[in-house]
Amino acid sequence: MWLKIEFNLRLKAVGLLTVGWGIPELIGADVLHIKKLRYSGGSVEEVYYIPGSSVKGVLRSTSSKIAGFYGFSSCGEIEPSRIRDKHGKMGKLCDVCRLFGYPQKELWEKSLLSPLKVSDFNAVGDVETVKLTRTSLDLRRLIIKTGALYTIEHVLPGTEFIGKVKLEESTRGLLPLLLLAIAGLRIDSFGRRSIVDVKVEDSGI
Repeated sequence: MWLKIEFNLRLKAVGLLTVGWGIPELIGADVLHIKKLRYSGGSVEEVYYIPGSSVKGVLRSTSSKIAGFYGFSSCGEIEPSRIRDKHGKMGKLCDVCRLFGYPQKELWEKSLLSPLKVSDFNAVGDVETVKLTRTSLDLRRLIIKTGALYTIEHVLPGTEFIGKVKLEESTRGLLPLLLLAIAGLRIDSFGRRSIVDVKVEDSGI
């Protein structure tokens, strides 16, 4: 039996929120908020959601930044090849990689798979969106790029998404790091430079 710590996590858009999808509309927007198909009553519809992999990725990035301030170890990297290089020098897995996984099969095989599981986050209620057109900036010269207009679909502020987080009981010692990373979501960038509020809820189990 897989013993686990389990709770729901609720995300609320503080401002305009976009978790981008790489499939633009033929007409209307260059960057869409990601959607998936849902089957209901014999019909199929597209619904807005946030992939669990996106949430887990942001949690990893946030935990990597804050781990050292709270007594946890971190390699300080999020790119796979750089993680491997850093751990080759460290000689052991850091706490962040123990929680979120390590991208190599040859070393520390028992620690390869992440003990953390994050589900997709489904929208709570109906979702309203707005499409805004912006100009791209040349950050090196700090000027607007000529003819570089693009349109992004945003979920409106106040929209909520809820998902489930599970952590293996055997790695309970990493739970404080996970909770610190969740708290850090409130001040870290989420999606396409968006901000979310977070709330941990009892899963009812």
